[in-house]
Amino acid sequence: MSETPEGPPLDTCPHCGSVVPTGEFCGHCGARLTAANTRRTNAYSAVPSERVTHLSIISTLFPHLPHRRGGPFRFALVAGGALVALLAGLHLFAPATVAAVCVLPVLYLVYLYEVEIYEDEPWLVIGATMLAGAVLGFLFTNLVGGALSQLVITGDRDTGFVLAGLAIPIVAQGLMLAGPLFLYFVRGRFREPLDGLTFGAASALGFTLASSLTTFWPLLAGPLVASGSPLDWAVRLARMGLLVALINACTTAVVAAAVWLRRFDVRRLERPWSTSLLATVLVAFGVQIALGMLAFVIGDLLVEVAIFAVAAIALLLYLRLVIHDALLVEGAEHEIGPESPCPECHRMVPTMAFCPSCGAARAAGPKQARQPRVVGGV
Repeated sequence: MSETPEGPPLDTCPHCGSVVPTGEFCGHCGARLTAANTRRTNAYSAVPSERVTHLSIISTLFPHLPHRRGGPFRFALVAGGALVALLAGLHLFAPATVAAVCVLPVLYLVYLYEVEIYEDEPWLVIGATMLAGAVLGFLFTNLVGGALSQLVITGDRDTGFVLAGLAIPIVAQGLMLAGPLFLYFVRGRFREPLDGLTFGAASALGFTLASSLTTFWPLLAGPLVASGSPLDWAVRLARMGLLVALINACTTAVVAAAVWLRRFDVRRLERPWSTSLLATVLVAFGVQIALGMLAFVIGDLLVEVAIFAVAAIALLLYLRLVIHDALLVEGAEHEIGPESPCPECHRMVPTMAFCPSCGAARAAGPKQARQPRVVGGV
């Protein structure tokens, strides 16, 4: 250990060889200084108090949100689910449908406002992602919905299977990526992998919202109090409002994050397979195709929902792995700066890619909270 005349005690990281302030984690590569494993799977880069394999919608889809500010979002998500169940129990299926498909998109809009991921161009970012996704989702559902229904009515299941299991999933996934890719090419200053991830999730949620409302429009235009089984509708709404939205957000987010990482990691550092563009594309389109085929073949709603739930859980965990590895790759690009509060643990630490105390990636913090400030300065 050494100590500079005007700085904190320093150590040499055994993993990357950088000289960094003494602490629990290396400020450059993010590895735990006292552990042999650089992957630090027991400390998720965005929220080090959680493991990488921890199942959480909020800390996965909302990676820029500090853990202490995630409580209201968790409460809103649970309250939204309870509201949907209550409305379905009262046979208010139309309001329940609107509530179910709007919970995640509305929360994501609030999240974008909270962390200012759009920097000084909110309307461009929201328009190119969530609004563009919604327009494409509306047009796409109107176009293919009637064609698929006609094939089912005429009994042409072979053509219907190809349409539902191949064409629709592939085209839909491509359309959900259209808005983020537009931003990738026209706004090069959005260069962090978590920027791409956020744009991808926002686009997918807008697409899913419009697609779901278009699909359920006959119900929404019907009577306020409808007949039917509340349990059956609750299951249907859980599938469409939560599971499909999560699946679409995860598949689009992982591809967008991998695309942005290719721009950020110009040195093409050796990194895990999880963040490669090929792996994320295969996972995203493969999952969409598999679920499209299974949904067409399986006639039991509960079995279908169970399969979608397993897929959503697996994709959430995969997305966390992509976030974790992408943030570790980002660490090599930063230098040591003046002391500033860590966005996650709020301790005063030197400004680096990772907090030496808690290990949180600074790139995962809200953008307005990242700028260092000099203690005792003007």
